[in-house]
Amino acid sequence: MTKTSARIKLTIARLRPGIFIEIPGGWNAHPFMFSQFRISSKRQIAMLRQANIHFVYAVPDRSTVVPLPAIQDLLPEYQQQAVGVGVDDDDADEEQQQLADLQHEKEQKIAEMQLYRRSLKKCEANYQIALSKVRALTSKMQSRPLLALQEAQEVIEGMVEALLEKDDLILHLVNDERDDMDSYQHAVSVSMISMMIAKTLGVSKETMAQLGIAGLLHDIGKLKIPSQFYTVSDISASKRKHVVERHAEYSVEFLNLSPNIDALVKRIVLEHHEYADGSGYPARKKLDQLEPLSLIVSLVNFYEGLCYPKDSTKAKSPARALSYIFKTQGHLFDKRHLSAFIKSMGIYPPGTLVKLDNGLVGIVISVHTSKLLLPNVMVYDSNIPREEAAIINLENENVAIEGTVSARYLPKKVVEYLNPRTRSNFYFE
Repeated sequence: MTKTSARIKLTIARLRPGIFIEIPGGWNAHPFMFSQFRISSKRQIAMLRQANIHFVYAVPDRSTVVPLPAIQDLLPEYQQQAVGVGVDDDDADEEQQQLADLQHEKEQKIAEMQLYRRSLKKCEANYQIALSKVRALTSKMQSRPLLALQEAQEVIEGMVEALLEKDDLILHLVNDERDDMDSYQHAVSVSMISMMIAKTLGVSKETMAQLGIAGLLHDIGKLKIPSQFYTVSDISASKRKHVVERHAEYSVEFLNLSPNIDALVKRIVLEHHEYADGSGYPARKKLDQLEPLSLIVSLVNFYEGLCYPKDSTKAKSPARALSYIFKTQGHLFDKRHLSAFIKSMGIYPPGTLVKLDNGLVGIVISVHTSKLLLPNVMVYDSNIPREEAAIINLENENVAIEGTVSARYLPKKVVEYLNPRTRSNFYFE
């Protein structure tokens, strides 16, 4: 765990670019977007002075330079310059205007965040609607399979229309009342991400819909496996593995009940655990033997398994899961699909904890598919209530991501504030 960094109290005269500061008082008591940040310019120091902020707290461990000497240690000719005495009227007027501009800019950004939060709530509502439909149709699969399969097609038709409505997509991190691994969440995620990859690859609307149905129903055969089968002690590991690996075939048995399910959907479902090198199941087919679309669902299913394994201690963040696939598991998949995956999700998918180059940490909330390196990030700031947390657009803030960070290396209060979910669900706007 990261230890709490010591702070030292500094007058404004001792500040310089590179010092990480915390401004005392509430968020509304100053014109800056954040109450803590690494100073990047002399202008910021001038604005602190103009805002009548007499002192701040510096965090040496997060600073890249040491403070200036205390004013009493300076030669007399430099003391006035350090405290800002002797600044001519024109400069003072200019700084005062800059301060007003900074305050106005902050107010505009707060208004933009309020609009953003409304769009996020709408996205979450749409996600919950899709999730509830999947839960409902799954509950009917064994008693009324034809109706359930028809409802699955209707869910996918709606998702395809929404996906194709805009050239660019915005993926939002969304919350669900459940924080554990959920087969319904998994089905929606595999279906949605698979269709996003297909869209990036330029497949037809009809083919995208078939891929979406396959992603939604790929694990439906697990309904035929009793829940106690996974935990009962008198079943050997080899027998359990054999039965579980037949779930793809069981899924196809459900699909065979409907005359309206295309043969392509059934093949994708049957092959969703196959890999390009022939190491998958049930038939150990290789790349040239597989339906190309099957490897899309296989890729997304594999990614989900890395993020949300049965043993949660082995879970990888979305960004680390992508990196792991590219660096060590690329031979299992089609290179075109891997490339399209990144173009769809970005290297910092929603739910990724990140460190910014201004010294702050946050969690990726949204990704715009046309600006993958510039996501929206909710930033930790102890002076701002979590429900009002600053959500910044990196493109507009002149801030960049330095890299990802693991929750285990952050203080508990930071993790609780950012609240990275055990399962990071996201949905498109």
